[in-house]
Amino acid sequence: MKLIGGFAAPALPTTPAGVEVCAVAVFAGVRVVNLAQFAVASPVALREATSPVLLVVVLGGYLTESAAIGAVVMRARAYRDRRWGWADTATAGAVLLAQPLFTAASDRTGSWTAWGFACTLSSAVGAAVVFTRRRHVAAAVAVLAGCYLAATLPGAADGSAATALGNAFAYVGFAVLARLLVGYLRRLADDAERARAEAARAAAEAARLRERERQRRLLHDNISVLRLFAGGGVPEELDGPLRAQAMALANRVRAFLDDPPVDAGEPGPSLVSVLRAAVGDYRDLRVEASVDLAEGVPLPEPAAGAVRAAVGTLLANVRMHADASSVVVHADADPAEGEWEVTVADDGRGFDPAATPRGFGLRDQVERALAAHGIAVHVHSVPGDGTRVTLRGPLPASWEAAEPEGAP
Repeated sequence: MKLIGGFAAPALPTTPAGVEVCAVAVFAGVRVVNLAQFAVASPVALREATSPVLLVVVLGGYLTESAAIGAVVMRARAYRDRRWGWADTATAGAVLLAQPLFTAASDRTGSWTAWGFACTLSSAVGAAVVFTRRRHVAAAVAVLAGCYLAATLPGAADGSAATALGNAFAYVGFAVLARLLVGYLRRLADDAERARAEAARAAAEAARLRERERQRRLLHDNISVLRLFAGGGVPEELDGPLRAQAMALANRVRAFLDDPPVDAGEPGPSLVSVLRAAVGDYRDLRVEASVDLAEGVPLPEPAAGAVRAAVGTLLANVRMHADASSVVVHADADPAEGEWEVTVADDGRGFDPAATPRGFGLRDQVERALAAHGIAVHVHSVPGDGTRVTLRGPLPASWEAAEPEGAP
């Protein structure tokens, strides 16, 4: 809302419809101002008129036409009907041609007795609004200027003739200026509409891509389990843990399909509980979880899910690619640095990070997914000497380290 004259008025929308309302306001406003000026001068005009009765009759007809076109364009909130445009032009021309019938020759320029010139300037503005083709605007302006000159030039003195010619150009000027303004506003509105549509399409595409990435991250670990089962020959001691993990992954897929809402405002689980849950899905690996130093560190719900999925992906990579005999998951919190740290380290075959492209799991499931929550990821690996992946995230400002059990 905007304050206009102390009153609240709704702001026009920056849409094609809003521009048309603005164009109607300009057209109607010019006419109302001209008629208001004549209302002030009307006593003098009636006194000086050669035929006051005819002046009132012509004025009445013009007011009736103005009220009719005003009602139509206000109801439609646009002035785009060319039939009304030609009707208004014809009415204005008739008013101009009628001026000699009730005014003296000396009053037909620069006088409100011959009120037709000032009042019909709004018809030139209206022509620029209602007609979309330039030749139609030019034709309407030619009618207005021609009728004005036809009514004014005959019998005019030399000085008056020059004034009449100058006044005739006012129709051209008003039409050109209105055409430039309204045309520019219409182009701006069209551009804004296209930009809004493009933004909506971009937002929809971004949402689609986010959903696709969410699905890929969810299915990444499931695929690694399915590959183990599909390959056959799963050792008996791994059968139970893998089946348990498959059930856990199936539950995650079910929860994903149900798509329960996440309230980021509620406190999430602790970092320790998230890590223990992730490690619990990989009981077939020799994982040493040393996470007590991060006891009590809370994680927001969305970040907690991302950390659990990332650690799960790292452990799945160890299972599938590292050929490691042991894995250590270590967690710590440093209030002085204001961050927590989780390290997943294995003693497997390792790789050269500079020469080996990141796979989807490490690139998307770990690095990109955690970066979205402000969690940094550092990968260190040497061929033949294992891999260490470090996650670092911010501690809440209010977090205080829990005292170890038995502390005095």
